[in-house]
Amino acid sequence: MSFKRTFTTAISPLIYLTLACTLFSAALSALPAPTELGQFYVKKQYSGQAIPSFSQNKHRLPKPIFDAKPEYIDFYYRAWQIGFEHFKKPQASSPFVSNFIDEAFNDNIFLWDMSFSTMWGNYAHHIFPSIDGLDNFYRLQMSDGEIVREVGEKDGHLGVIGWSEPGTAGNLNHPILPWAELESYRITNNKKRLADVYLPLVKYRESFSKIYHPASGLYLTDKAAMDDSPRNKQMLAGIDVAAEMVIFDRWLAEIATELGKDSEAKHYLARADDYATFINDKLWHEESGFYYDWGKNNKLMTMRTIAAFWTMLGKIPNDKQLARLIEHLNDPKSFNTKHRVPTHPADEVGFNGDYWAGAVWVPTNTMVIQGLEVNNEFALAREIAMNHLDSTTQVFVETNTAWENYTPLEIKQGRKAKADFIGWSGLAPINYLIKHAIGLRINAPKNEITWRINELGRHGIQGLRFNGQGEAMNSVDLIAKKRKELSDDIHINIQCRQAFTLNIISPFAQQSYQINCQNKTEIVFINNK
Repeated sequence: MSFKRTFTTAISPLIYLTLACTLFSAALSALPAPTELGQFYVKKQYSGQAIPSFSQNKHRLPKPIFDAKPEYIDFYYRAWQIGFEHFKKPQASSPFVSNFIDEAFNDNIFLWDMSFSTMWGNYAHHIFPSIDGLDNFYRLQMSDGEIVREVGEKDGHLGVIGWSEPGTAGNLNHPILPWAELESYRITNNKKRLADVYLPLVKYRESFSKIYHPASGLYLTDKAAMDDSPRNKQMLAGIDVAAEMVIFDRWLAEIATELGKDSEAKHYLARADDYATFINDKLWHEESGFYYDWGKNNKLMTMRTIAAFWTMLGKIPNDKQLARLIEHLNDPKSFNTKHRVPTHPADEVGFNGDYWAGAVWVPTNTMVIQGLEVNNEFALAREIAMNHLDSTTQVFVETNTAWENYTPLEIKQGRKAKADFIGWSGLAPINYLIKHAIGLRINAPKNEITWRINELGRHGIQGLRFNGQGEAMNSVDLIAKKRKELSDDIHINIQCRQAFTLNIISPFAQQSYQINCQNKTEIVFINNK
């Protein structure tokens, strides 16, 4: 996402304006006719909802409790305040059909920025349904299934000429729309939306055939949104984009299963497994224990980047390979920096700690954390999440905001970083606080909450909404009382609107409880089994 920064720092305003107008005209001339766009998605018209204000809705947000670190709570509400300021309506001149979270970077919307932003927005779904912002990408889906990574907010022009044109490797990367949809589904249990987006996602997956490279068996990669990564000059096909084809198929299989399309789920799983085998044969380097990109010289590259860890999210590594990747994650010379995880390891050629040459970014950290959890490495996942939450909170205390990225070798905002970036940087003060510091995971389709309790101090949440739409969602209060030792029994106060299952996991025991919600409840979790 350095398009605006690169040009505005190198070109005078008048020349930049002339260039922008030229690029704008070229983009418009390349834009497919409106009737060709969005044919796979049901929503065609903007429905006109009002934009909520933070001041009027602060009391309706989930209320986290974390007595040991009150600064977490300050950061949480400051993130929401900035986030509400970035809720936007479509411009009248645009073809957009839904309100959206603006990444606040430039005058375009970005697919992976918004996808990650919906993940913190989900916790206020009853106030602002952030997932609906992705409707604007489905509405502009091309007739061959392609969904562009960048769309103009004013007129809906697709891509940026010279940077991310439709049909190119610069546009087709990081297909995380199904991840965002599944994260929303786990909180809302909105199966209708899952059904509505299924065909667009299937068509989107097939559109990647346009950048398939038969000679290598891989997918051409421009930058994969890591704009100035040192790998880019030598790279033909990225390990991240290859892994994402596996991940995409696994996500499609999960959605198909939820929708009762079992034969389609089997197809996607089989394709995922086949391509995972291919990736292990072609892009894994046994001696160094790492996955690499494929070079323009038709050879395996040797430059390590965070892109390799996308393989964990696709369950591509076997147990031994996973252990080797974790060694890299824990190596203080490379990826285990003071603020982890750098996008480019500290001991690799090209590292400078700036932007995609080594800065720490919450989207890639979220990928690493989720990939570890998919492989049941919950302890390391939490360790990395808490390191990021602690580091970004410390910077918040000093600057009163969240940043686009952060430096890895010291606890500071990135030297090339935009402030008030919420945006995806809302994931740390909101998601990481709820999911990792407090430890709560919602599975609305199963009507359950899993609570991984690792803290001694009083902690929990009030007004956590899930399973339903709007005000019909369940609202749950969960508060664990202060303890002296990790092995002490845990006293938990519970209040809710509707019955649900509560699964509690500690380092010593686990237990499930059926919570009936007739009255305020206290349970005692016996912690020494």
